Amino acid sequence: MILQRIALLLPLGLTSGLLVGLIAGGLVLNLILGRDPNATGIFVLIAEFPGFARLTSVPWVLPWQIVGASTVLFTIAAVALTFRQQLTEYGQAKFQARAEMKTNGLLQPLGAGMVFGKLGAPSKTAPYVSATFQKFPHCLVVAPTRAGKGVGYVIPNTLLFNGSIVVLDVKGEIFEATSRHRQAEGDAVYRFSPFDFEHPTHRYNPLERVARIENYEQRYTELAKISDYFLTVSDKGTAGDFLTEGRELFVAAGLLAIERGKPTIGEISRILFGRGATQEVYGEHAEEVKHPNAAQTFRKFAGYSDRTLSSHASVLGGAGMTLWNNPAVDRATSGNDFSFADLRKRPMSIYVVVNADDIRTLSPLVRLFFGELIATMRSTLPDPKSEPWPVMVMLDEFDQLGPMPIVEQALKQLAGHGARVSIITQSIPGLDNIYGENVRLSLESAAGMKLYLAANDKKTAGEISDALGKTTKLSVSDSVSRDRDFMQRRSVSRRMEERPLLTPDEVRRLNPDQAILIPERQNPLLVHRIVYFQDPTFKKLFDAQKGALPYPPKEAADVQFLTQRMEALERKLAERMVVDFVRPEKAKAEAPVEPEPKLAADIVAREEIAPEAELAAVDAEVLVTVEQAEAIAEPEVDLAALRPPITIAVSKISKFSQKLTGLEL
Repeated sequence: MILQRIALLLPLGLTSGLLVGLIAGGLVLNLILGRDPNATGIFVLIAEFPGFARLTSVPWVLPWQIVGASTVLFTIAAVALTFRQQLTEYGQAKFQARAEMKTNGLLQPLGAGMVFGKLGAPSKTAPYVSATFQKFPHCLVVAPTRAGKGVGYVIPNTLLFNGSIVVLDVKGEIFEATSRHRQAEGDAVYRFSPFDFEHPTHRYNPLERVARIENYEQRYTELAKISDYFLTVSDKGTAGDFLTEGRELFVAAGLLAIERGKPTIGEISRILFGRGATQEVYGEHAEEVKHPNAAQTFRKFAGYSDRTLSSHASVLGGAGMTLWNNPAVDRATSGNDFSFADLRKRPMSIYVVVNADDIRTLSPLVRLFFGELIATMRSTLPDPKSEPWPVMVMLDEFDQLGPMPIVEQALKQLAGHGARVSIITQSIPGLDNIYGENVRLSLESAAGMKLYLAANDKKTAGEISDALGKTTKLSVSDSVSRDRDFMQRRSVSRRMEERPLLTPDEVRRLNPDQAILIPERQNPLLVHRIVYFQDPTFKKLFDAQKGALPYPPKEAADVQFLTQRMEALERKLAERMVVDFVRPEKAKAEAPVEPEPKLAADIVAREEIAPEAELAAVDAEVLVTVEQAEAIAEPEVDLAALRPPITIAVSKISKFSQKLTGLEL
């Protein structure tokens, strides 16, 4: 640091001393010769230089002595300043100026990377703060409710991003603001919204991919990973021990569901809880499943007491499986309308729409969704020829979703796999409550860029203040005292003090239109946030959107509903059958159990009411309807033609179920 100051101040002292000396010496020369200084110019000593031989003669000697003295004095002053105690001894933190931002690559053109803010008011035309994805692929956004994270960060970047996007869209505002633009840009748009009862939803089924795996060991492994993504408990004691075994049971039930040709988590739930968690039920599953490891798991559980099995079922349900008792979730996960494997192959926009009140309820499904997404992205490096598209992932309300260890583990690797992740949370304490301070710090480090909007809690403001660093200020104190003679004595003391660049209180009192950016290994930035509907560039993109919102077609939901009713009817028929189960260890000792006469007569009567031919006819008609739906090329045109056959099929299957079981589906 001293050498840098010498290199700067010494030439400055020499130059300044020489200039001042030449001007002063010229004035003295004109005074000696009785000339008007305005007529000769300020550098008369140079203009009328007499040569070195005459410098010691009158009138040149005195003016040039003044030049020499001035140069020496200024040089001495420069040297003194060089070794003077520096004001920045304690800290040098500062906000980046515009020139430093440009040098650090933070003023890139729109589209080169994520956009974080701007250098002017929201409604003004001003340079945007943006960095390339190579420099900052990920970002951690900390913003409380109504702080502008949607209008200032999520929507602008969703409008701009050139590639595929997957967005956790709380309240559906991002879908409404950006989906038409992305569809017009060529994206295939999907809206996964299990709890939206006014609009249909696209479907997501993680087990469909697993069912296509032919290697049994790999299939078992993938099911185990899926269970890790979403089955969690807050209690790491007894409940954690029960959950470890519960995950084994989930895997076994998943293998059985695949063997049955119904690879869904809803089917897993029915296998585990549909007929109760009892020794007899698990014994039946052990006899039915073909996979030896799954059979072994079921046999192990069949040997537990019913009380122990009830505890396992309770923990497994509380860890996330209870969610699939909801028919809306069961239907939304009954098939796949999109594949994560296609995200890098073609532009896709997937909006996971969840109301704020439903986040806690749907958190197991959301964890599973994004856990599998990240695992799929991380599993292979993108092929530049067949997978040219990057993928932007927006994880809003991250602290409300429960623990997702895969995010922290994979974040640093995902950039090389074509993923750009933004983690959005309401506060620092929210993250600490779920992950703990150490994991939160790891997330901050992996993110690289941190964006803070309107911090309003004490701990978050304190963390921001600490992250901004310390600076040094000069403190001057003036005191007056009296001596014995009642004479006043005044003393002035100067000292340097260390202080935060912004105190926690100053952080909380920042202008709501301002945002703090902290890039890794750079000075922080104080910028203006974006408001897309006020910003000239983004408002133009938003206003250019035309047409209706790209909701999934209603007819597709009708087909899903019809399929679900068919499966429900099949389950009701299965429940009417008499099952004779004898535990394996008692199979030789006990004779087969005969059905009760009344129940046997009831079964015979129902067989007479519902002959096999009638069931086959209804089933065939429904299957034709479903096949027509799957062959659709133009949904807007052809799906309308399916309404009459769907209505007829639903009516017939409903009447048939009433006739067969006496129950309304």
